[in-house]
This record gives sequence, C-alpha cells and structure tokens, in this order.
Amino acid sequence: MRDLIGEFATQYVTDLERQLDSGNGQRSIQNPVLFLFLGDKSVEALQAVRAHNERNWQNGHGVLYVHAYQDKTWEHPQVIGCRLPQADADKKKMRTSIHERFLLDEAVTMELNKVMKLASVRVAEMGKLFTAFQQVNIAVVARADDPATILLPELTLLLKGYLNELFKNVSVDLYVLLQEKNNGEAFGFSTALSVSFLEEVNRYQRSDYSYRANLLVTEDLVKLPVEHVNAPLFSLAYLLSDKTEHGLFIEGGMQEIYELISKLVLLNNKKVESEFHESNDGYNKLQFMRSITVDHGQTKLASAGLSKVKRPTHAIALTVLSAVFDRYWERLQDGEVLPKTKAREKLGLTAHDLQRKLAGILPEDHILEEMTGLMTSGISYSELCSMNMREAELALFDGSSQAFFEANVVSGARKRLDHMLSQESLADLIQKGIIEDERLGLYAAYYLTAEHANGANLLDELRTGIRETSRQVEQIKAELVDLYQERVERQDIRVGGFFTRDKERVRTFIRHLLDAVYGKKLELLDWEMMLSILVSYEKQAEQIHRQLGEQVEQLEALHKQLREIAQTSVREATDYLGKNVDEYYESVVHETIRSLEASRGSDFYMEQRYIGSGALLSGNRLAGLVERLCQFCRNEILTRAPFALSFEAELLARANVGAAYDNRTVLTKEDLFLDLALVLEERAAVHIEVFHFLQKHRYEEKYLFADIHNDFVQYALHKDESTRTYKLGCIHEEQKSGIEKMNLMGGFGMEELMFYRNNKKYHASYEESGFVFRRVGGDESS
Repeated sequence: MRDLIGEFATQYVTDLERQLDSGNGQRSIQNPVLFLFLGDKSVEALQAVRAHNERNWQNGHGVLYVHAYQDKTWEHPQVIGCRLPQADADKKKMRTSIHERFLLDEAVTMELNKVMKLASVRVAEMGKLFTAFQQVNIAVVARADDPATILLPELTLLLKGYLNELFKNVSVDLYVLLQEKNNGEAFGFSTALSVSFLEEVNRYQRSDYSYRANLLVTEDLVKLPVEHVNAPLFSLAYLLSDKTEHGLFIEGGMQEIYELISKLVLLNNKKVESEFHESNDGYNKLQFMRSITVDHGQTKLASAGLSKVKRPTHAIALTVLSAVFDRYWERLQDGEVLPKTKAREKLGLTAHDLQRKLAGILPEDHILEEMTGLMTSGISYSELCSMNMREAELALFDGSSQAFFEANVVSGARKRLDHMLSQESLADLIQKGIIEDERLGLYAAYYLTAEHANGANLLDELRTGIRETSRQVEQIKAELVDLYQERVERQDIRVGGFFTRDKERVRTFIRHLLDAVYGKKLELLDWEMMLSILVSYEKQAEQIHRQLGEQVEQLEALHKQLREIAQTSVREATDYLGKNVDEYYESVVHETIRSLEASRGSDFYMEQRYIGSGALLSGNRLAGLVERLCQFCRNEILTRAPFALSFEAELLARANVGAAYDNRTVLTKEDLFLDLALVLEERAAVHIEVFHFLQKHRYEEKYLFADIHNDFVQYALHKDESTRTYKLGCIHEEQKSGIEKMNLMGGFGMEELMFYRNNKKYHASYEESGFVFRRVGGDESS
C-alpha cells in the first residue's frame, strides 16, 4: 500500500517539475563539456553526475564522459573507458608504481592516445547540440585518496592536446573530492594518499607550473611532446568535502557533492545572462578567477556549496490524497439510512419476492396426480377402513409413495434451492443493491448487517422471519401427525353406494390420501424451503458483516495511514519551507470538491467511473480503492489551477492562507521570505573547512537560480544590499519549481585547509615508514 501511495506522489513530483522546469531553455550548457573521471573510486561520482546532467540539462545527452580506471568502470553509451596500469600490490609503492609503469609501458600510452583521440572526435560530433562551438571545457573529477590521481597531469594534458586540434579554446577545471567521514578502516593510508595528492594539486596550480613530456603517440609509434608552460594547470580547482566550512558533516554525504559538481559545471558553461536587473550581477568565470588570485603566484583554491528550496510537491501530493480520502470516507459513513421496507425491497426480501423465489423451486401441483399412478398392493377398501391414514398408506404403497415424493419433489427442490442461493447470494444482493448504490455505500451495508443498528436491521428481520417460519413448520408437522392418526373410515369422502366396485372405492381413497397427506407435505416443504432461505441468508449476513467489518477496519487504518504519511512528509519538508501545507491544501481540496459537487452532484465521486462506493469488494480489495483514489486525484484534483502555480505564487498563496481562516500560527509573507533566505544560506555552506584566522584572501560570490522577476528574489537581492561583503546575483530561470542557491568561495591556500593541516602528520609518518607517494622520473618540471 505504501508503495502505491509513494509511486503516486513521486509521479506527481516528476510530472509537475517537468511541466514547470521544461521548455524555457535555461538549463542548457552553452559549449561542449567533456568529463574526465580519474580512478576506480570515481565510479560512483561518474554515475551520479551523469544522472544529474541527464535529468537537469536539456542537452545533457550530448555530454561525453571519459573514465580512466584500473579494475572497476561503468559501461554506458556516453562513457568511454581507458584502462590504466595496475598498481603494485605493496601498499608502500602502490601510488608511485602506477606512474612508473605508465612511463615504461608504450602499449598503455598507445591505447590512451586512441581513447583520448576518439573522445575528442566524439565531442566535436556533438557540436550541433550547443550554441557555442569554439570552446570546450574539460571537467576533471578525482577522489583525493585514489592512487590513480598520480597520473592527473598526463591524462589532463593529453586530452587537452587532442581537443586543441579541434577547438579554438580549451579550458580545464578540477573537482577534487575529499571524503573525510569514514568507518575507521585504512583511514591512515587513505589520509596519506589524500595529502600527497593535495600537495601535487598545490604545485599544479602555481602560476609558474610547467610540464613537458612526449605523450602524443601516433599509430607508427612516432612521439610528439605535450607541453604546458608557466601557468596553473587548471582554470579553477575546487576542493569539495563531505564536511562544511562549519565543521559539520553533510546529511547527504558525497551525493550532495555530486549534484554540486553538476551545478558548478553548468554555471561555468552557461550562456551569459542577456538580461540584467538592478542589484543583480551575473556570474563571470574570469572575474571569479581574478578575484581569488593574488599577485605573488601562490596557489589559490575554490570551493562551493549548494542548497535547494523546492515547492514541497511530494508533501502536497500526499496531503491532497489524504484530504480527498477524508471527504470520501465521510461520504461513505454518511450513506442513507435504510428503513425496513426499503431495505427489504432493495434486497428482494419482501413476501412477494420470497414467494417468487419459492415458485421457481417447488414443483407444480400436478405432481400429486402423477403419484396416483403408483403401484398399490391390491388391499380392499374394507380392510383399509380398519386402519389409520399412516397404516393405510403403508398398506397401499409399502413406502413407495414417500420414496417417490423424496426423489421427485424434495430432492429436486433442494437442488434448485442450492442453485438459487449460489447464483443469487445475499452478498451479491447487498453488493448490487446497497454498496454500489451511490446514495448508500459500504457503511450502509455494514450497519444494515450489524447486530444492533439504527433503521433497518437485516439480522433482526431475518431472525424474526426464521422464528415465524419455524412456528409454521412445526404447526404443519403437528397437523400432519394428527392427519396420519385419523381413521380411514372417518374421512369425509364419497366412496359410492352398495353397487360401487371395491376398486373404485380404493382409487377414491387413494386420491384423497394423496391430496390430504402429500398436499400437506407440499405445504410443509414450501415452509421448509422458506426457512432454509432465511437461515442461509442469516449465516450469509453474519459472514458479510464480518467481511465488511474487516473492510471498515482497513478503511479506518487507511485513513490513519494516509494522514500519518502526509504529516510525516510535511514534517520532512519543513527544511524546504513546507509550512502551511495542511492548512492550505486541505482548503484547496475542500473548495475543489465543493465546486465539482455543485456541477456534477454531491455524490459524483461515489460513481464507479470515479472512485465508486463498491470498490472495496472488488478482487483487489483495498489496493483497488487506493488506485482509484490516486487516479481521481490525478484527473480531477491535481489538474486544477491552484496546483499549476509557480514556486513563488504557491509560496505566497500558502503564506496568505491564514488571512481567510484567521490562523494565528500561519507565517506572514515577510516571515516566509526571511525563513527562506536563512534556510538557503545555511544549507549552501561551502564544502570545505578552512582555518579562518589564516585566510587573508577569502572571496565570496552567491547566486540564486530562480525567476528574477519573483518577489522573493527581489527581496533577497535588496536585503542587506548596502552592508554585504560578497557579490550576490541571480541566474534567471523562468517558471522554476523551486529556488536554488550556490555559494562560491575562493582565495584560500593549502595551508589554510583544515584537512591538510590536521593530516600532514599521517603523510609524513608514512613516508618515514618507507611509503612512497610522490611522482618520480618523467620529463616534468615545476
């Protein structure tokens, strides 16, 4: 059941966000982007970043991913893999052995060239998907503790070299992933690897960094140099940790970082804003790079943080589902109370209905005429006169009359009765006559079959009928006993005079006996059949009430479950400003249903084409009702105007719900805006912890991703405008289903990084113990 409910909410979220966020062209990258993921430990990042890009970028299917790996990779149409040399099994030489084998193994270099050439050509083939084709950006992603990072400059410069042959401008950005939270296993070695790589990044980003090596290899083993002279290797180097600058681990762990990488790459490759508003500064990558760089050539690094405040669509869908069920459940319980007469008529239990049923069960009266043809013993009438009626029947027929009656009357009647009860059970009658009647429904049937109920009480009616019918049966049985005791000679029959033959007298008596005795037995059978019907209906009514009771309990449990799920979802949405969801959307549902009732009738949703009053007794039970309920919400409720509002309009509507309902706990518009600004800023803390007292060149920029015309963005842009010490802007995206905020921070050096300061001791101690981490050999200078 929870799966059905969850699927409903998830599908609504997907559909609404696609409706609000699509078609505006704001989520496309302007120029081609090629991702380079380095090492086996980057597979998770590769999969997550590609998924984010595919989901959020309109031209994300045109982005290519190169994965340089040793053992573990991921096969995907957009992923090109290239295998790196295996590391030494000895941990002391693991990292440096990769670099040594790379330099010595020409086959590895040849294969690497093929892959990089192929990647560059495929990027060029994707040109039609981008508005600017003169520039390409390489986004290099690596885990700091992956030993394969030792090949970072070779892989980066080789790929850049091939792209330079096809594009006028090639830029490269680095995204270093630091996983500070670990389970304590191999933390020392992992930390030492990370520190070693960070020291290399520190060197790569110096303004005087240079590299030269014969990396380009043709198919004829002709080697060409790759050269990088006196400049940082990367335009921007981001350090992204699972710990924020406040020293707190982030809830989403590395998953939040993967989404942040996707967003950073979008920001750095997005079309420059064509529309600027007062108090808004657009993002400029070159300006950010200049702002975090100092003149004396020291390495300056960057980090970022991302927060999202989206309309709590998931909570809204569940709240709507719960509110609709509330009304439906109330209507089920408010079903019309049946008076006794109407209940009997609805179920076909009037005296006329029961007689009609019996008429189809009992044989015609001519059955008695057929019995006169039964063989007799030849006894004389004078002998019969000395007997009572039972003795006379036995003397005449020797039991054949009773056997004939049982075989041809009683047995057939019982078979027809069983068939009738199976073909037209009380459950069917209640289903069609009560439950599926929009004016009555499940609860009317439940109360009708209860032991004690207001209005009609089916069990009381049936039991009254059983008592009265039982008395009739007993009375007829007593009359039959008395009839059998009567003397033949006292029967009021005309047997003829002195000259009447004995056979004629016997035949006359036989007709009388059959009419009197078996006529009474037919009457007894009639009442017994009636009693069987009533007893069967009583048992069925008790069973039906138990079944309906289970359904009612399920309904009550579903009502409680829907309310709990909705409330839980609302509580979870509070971080994303999911306030007033209950108040607002319950009122929206109430108004929507009232409008629909006015146009379609107060019971329209009880019809089978909507939700239906008898859905619970269908084959799939409660699941069928939930499916109908979800479909009803999708088709009749969530398509209404209040559910198509933009994030801003919906937020304001919820903020103002208290004006109509005098709810003092509802926040004002200003309160909501302030909360929204605080939540966005708190969750956008950058993903690196620095030692603030040593940070001399901290530089910050903050950007909202939202519709610049909405009131909140204008509020945020002008709030603290005269006192803020950072650059604040808005990346305009129309019809957003939420607001996102990205904080950029740069200008810090390696010594200001808390991770580096705290963990240098591990690196130093490992080196003292014989571990080798650094690059050796090669034609590199720095």
